[in-house]
Amino acid sequence: MDKPNDEKKELIPDTCICGRGRLQPGITEYVTKVEDSVLVIKNVPALICDLCGESYLMPDASREIDKMVRDFREGRLLARPIAAGEVDLRVKETA
Repeated sequence: MDKPNDEKKELIPDTCICGRGRLQPGITEYVTKVEDSVLVIKNVPALICDLCGESYLMPDASREIDKMVRDFREGRLLARPIAAGEVDLRVKETA
């Protein structure tokens, strides 16, 4: 049995995991490493915490991102090259 739209809407949280911020609709960037490349997807709709800035992707946006990453990996997505740096942060053990 399908739930009415009002009940489905309640499944989307309105507070952030930080415990104090409220989630508001907004736009964010999604950055991921795909093999040896970095893919940045701009203008991603999300819910964004008004206090800490944490973003939560909506299911539709997440599905689109999955498709874009798959297309990028398979060479079917034309992406503008950008400069990126990579560093390795390792916790140094003390003797």
